[in-house]
Amino acid sequence: MIAYITGTSSGIGKALAQQFLNEGHLVIGISRHCTIDQPNYSHVFLDLSDLNAVSQFNFEPHLDQDVVLVNNAGIIGPIKPIGHQIEVDIINLNNINIIAPQILCNKFIHKFQNLDQNYQIINISSGAGKHPIDAWATYCASKSAIDLFSETIAQELKDRNQLNWSVFSIAPGVVDTNMQREIRQSNGDDFLLKSKFVDLKNNNELSTSETIANQLYKIVKNPITHENTIFSLKDLV
Repeated sequence: MIAYITGTSSGIGKALAQQFLNEGHLVIGISRHCTIDQPNYSHVFLDLSDLNAVSQFNFEPHLDQDVVLVNNAGIIGPIKPIGHQIEVDIINLNNINIIAPQILCNKFIHKFQNLDQNYQIINISSGAGKHPIDAWATYCASKSAIDLFSETIAQELKDRNQLNWSVFSIAPGVVDTNMQREIRQSNGDDFLLKSKFVDLKNNNELSTSETIANQLYKIVKNPITHENTIFSLKDLV
């Protein structure tokens, strides 16, 4: 199996890349920084906010292997209510969280849709895409968008009898990553729920990236056991 994973420099993306590598698979990481040095790992230096660069990216043929694309990279952006945002930050978040994954999914399906191996797309979503969270409007909207996008392409593939494809949009839960650190460092006047997230850290209620990576890997290995396109890892416990 070959895994393309975005955002492999840290957090869930790096842990998932390591999980695949430990199991003997080839990994192609896509991010601005390379922090993995292993023989089966290749890195593509790509800034997902640069849509021209994303549009020029191409997947390799991989004619005789199963391939998975994991759109993991994402940002929360400035944690401020709408009316206090800077327009360029709104554009940047949507480029990274919505448009870049859609471009990559489009290229991935185009490359492999007529081949006979098994193919998977996993888009990393969030519970924030299911309900509003103070000062996260753009982030919430981006994750809601990726959920419906994933559900739609899953239906498109099914309707065209592409039964060797699986598409998931998975919320990992609250994970101890750099994003959580940003949340805890936000301004309490801007983010009215800050204390809740500080408490999650203080009470050791955050999952580790390694735990989440292990759960995601199990899904990749057994996609037919999951009927729904959109779900949370918390639902599997």
